[in-house]
Amino acid sequence: MKPAPQWLEELANAAPDDNVHVVEGRGGEPTLKVGNVFLHSRYRPREEAARLIESAGLDLQRPILVVGLGLGYHVAELLARDAEVAVLEPSPAVAKLALEGPLRDTEVLLGVGDLDDIAATGAFDAFAGRIPQTLVHPPTAKIHPEFCDRAVATTAKAALGKQRLRIAVVGPMYGGSLPITGYLERAFRALGHVTLNIDNSQAWPLYQAATEGVQSETGSAQLGNLLAHFLSEWTYARVAEFAPDICIVMAQAPVGPRFPARLAKEGIVTAFWYVENWRHFPYWRELAPLYDCFFHIQPREFEDQLTQAGCPCHAFVQTACDPEIHKPVELTEDEQDEFGCDLSFAGAGYTNRIEIFKGMTDYDFKIWGVGWGAKELTPLLCHAEERFTPERFTKIVAGSKINLNLHSSAVHMGVDPKCDAINPRVFEIAACGGFQLCDPCIGLDALFDFDTELPVYRDLAGLRAQVDHFLAHPDERREFARRARQRVLRDHTYEHRAQEMLDCILEHYGGRLLRKGVRIQHTMAEMAERVGPETPLGTYLASLPPDCLFTHENINDLLVSATNKMTYPEQVFVYMREVRNFAELLLSQKR
Repeated sequence: MKPAPQWLEELANAAPDDNVHVVEGRGGEPTLKVGNVFLHSRYRPREEAARLIESAGLDLQRPILVVGLGLGYHVAELLARDAEVAVLEPSPAVAKLALEGPLRDTEVLLGVGDLDDIAATGAFDAFAGRIPQTLVHPPTAKIHPEFCDRAVATTAKAALGKQRLRIAVVGPMYGGSLPITGYLERAFRALGHVTLNIDNSQAWPLYQAATEGVQSETGSAQLGNLLAHFLSEWTYARVAEFAPDICIVMAQAPVGPRFPARLAKEGIVTAFWYVENWRHFPYWRELAPLYDCFFHIQPREFEDQLTQAGCPCHAFVQTACDPEIHKPVELTEDEQDEFGCDLSFAGAGYTNRIEIFKGMTDYDFKIWGVGWGAKELTPLLCHAEERFTPERFTKIVAGSKINLNLHSSAVHMGVDPKCDAINPRVFEIAACGGFQLCDPCIGLDALFDFDTELPVYRDLAGLRAQVDHFLAHPDERREFARRARQRVLRDHTYEHRAQEMLDCILEHYGGRLLRKGVRIQHTMAEMAERVGPETPLGTYLASLPPDCLFTHENINDLLVSATNKMTYPEQVFVYMREVRNFAELLLSQKR
């Protein structure tokens, strides 16, 4: 990108485009025609430009990136309103005509031609770093739709990719997506974003008591619906108060169908992560069209179903591991007695698992989880009908020579050959350093190497053969486990998944985030550098935790009690705190 006069000189000898024509307008001002498309009104192009700017709802106090130059009437209108403008235009022929016409003698910043070349310039990066709004010229979008879409996405990535966004993650009351909520929130925080975990698990005991405390099914359902509605309103209040840029709702979260629409009115991008099997739980059909992005764990067939259901944007995002939680642990002697075994399985007792494991009862085998009602398996159960915590899970893995994994199925009595919903245990066992035998869920071979990282079995006989082999070869087990752990830490953590979500959101909704604007967040160390480390304020900020965000709340938390030995910056911050507290007191009394 460079100022328009430099482009005028560079484009002076550019070959004309036979598809681009200047047309004398009926009102006396020229317009431009590309193929069969007029880029401006043939009657009053300046009035048309003014209407475009008025309808766009732009904040003229913030920078604006215009995609599509045309003859520049809309750009001239923005400049006349004292807006700071930069422009992207794919056609050199169009840019030349604009600079020879209505935009002659302007200093507007301009990028022409290949978008990748434009994005590689320092001027583009600097302008994008100021979080500009984007305005796409509608006729240009009609002629060059791919360029315009990529321009907005590229600008959003450059503008927001390095910013600390505010991201809320809404969890369920219970179930498999509950721990994933925490993993995902921590992953976004590890990537540098400001996060809020909406924890609804505290409501689960009340929900159970309310719905199980009456015998009437109708009464129980009514009480459950009332509590679910309350939780939806409570969740909305917490999210709205946090004012995030993005809100991600997890499967089974207690929010109603109006929840995403209410957030959208406030400019918040909404997403849903459906970490369940779409064939088992069909409620996705009503939810998918309501959210801006719908993330899921089953590619191919489900993606066609989502498109048919009217989902505006969907993307495959697999589950993963959280290295802070899923890591190797050392067991005490007592723990080794409790968890030590040749084989273990941790999970719910689906029918296909029960049927397979009935053929494994002659091994030193321990089963953890709920739903294991078969009498043949009763001697193998540990803490029967008790859900295990992530902390206990790491000990289960540590105590097991072989960790079994078998994906659940509602239609097969053994290994489901059509299963395509890879469960989180695959990644969690590997991250914990455990050796694992797994059924070959569709897509698993793209995530792990079956010959070096994750051995698989396809039926009971194959499982028994694998177990016998690896029990007799501990060195092989250790090598498989070591390589599998390296793989998940490199490719399959929740930080990887969080970044995948952000990339998708910025690609499709970055323009909306730019239009709304984001709150730029700096750390104490960054602010100390900005104001000068040798200044009194810089010296004070440098004494605070460097990675702590520079916010009014954090400063207040870090301020020492008022004393005569306070530095001048501390005195100023204390004064600001008192003014704010007094103002809030006055406002509360007025209400």
